[in-house]
Amino acid sequence: MTLLPPCCYDTGVASRIVPTIPVSGFQFQEVRDPTTGVKDFDLWLDLSEALSSKLGGMVDRGVFPFLLGGDCSMLVGILLSFARREMEVGLVFLDGHADFHTPETSTSGDPADMELAVLTGRGPERTTRIAGKAPLLKEKDIVVYGIRAWDQIAELNIRVYSKKRMAENGIQVAVAEGIENLTRRGLPLWLHFDVDVLDPEYMPVVFPEPGGLTFEETREFLGLVWASGWVVGMSIACYHPSLDARGSAGAQLVALISHVLSRHT
Repeated sequence: MTLLPPCCYDTGVASRIVPTIPVSGFQFQEVRDPTTGVKDFDLWLDLSEALSSKLGGMVDRGVFPFLLGGDCSMLVGILLSFARREMEVGLVFLDGHADFHTPETSTSGDPADMELAVLTGRGPERTTRIAGKAPLLKEKDIVVYGIRAWDQIAELNIRVYSKKRMAENGIQVAVAEGIENLTRRGLPLWLHFDVDVLDPEYMPVVFPEPGGLTFEETREFLGLVWASGWVVGMSIACYHPSLDARGSAGAQLVALISHVLSRHT
């Protein structure tokens, strides 16, 4: 899991977002598994199991989980914890990429290329059936926002509000329309925020996609979803302090998180 930027501690935000879930000790080798075609496949499964166990304990205690993670592949562990408790949740997915590759279509083999595909039952069976059943998440229980890279998701029935569609409809309308189908059915929401949904001008990331959101637009989006009253947990992915040498993007990210938490907690 990527470390918090120093500004999280300097501003005191780290103490405001506890409890977090410390999961460490996983040394990824960036080696593609010869059987599945997925990088560090067994380690990914182990990490997903460890994360599921820790998150499940928080869910059982009625604690709000706030995960500051490495990359989006952690969603498998997150949704696994709910599946093992027979709890249905909706996923609000804010990302610059759809993350809907399979080992056959992913040029990198990175688990973070394919977690939405895995969650909906596509990919290596040891992952898709990690909970003893598949899928971990139904297509109708997902709404995707902010993408510029569509991957394979355009062929599916998942509701998608690309960055272009969000701009055309307005963020308020996009949020209201997108989550209505989930909340109408009484589904609690897991809110996932990959910082590469932001334009690379504002947030340095490993896989930049031009034409992203501003911090102001992201703040509006997160605030509207949070204000719905249905969010039961949140994860943030892909902030890399090593790419943010001056810490300016991290400071803005902290301000964004603080703003949302202070208004809606």
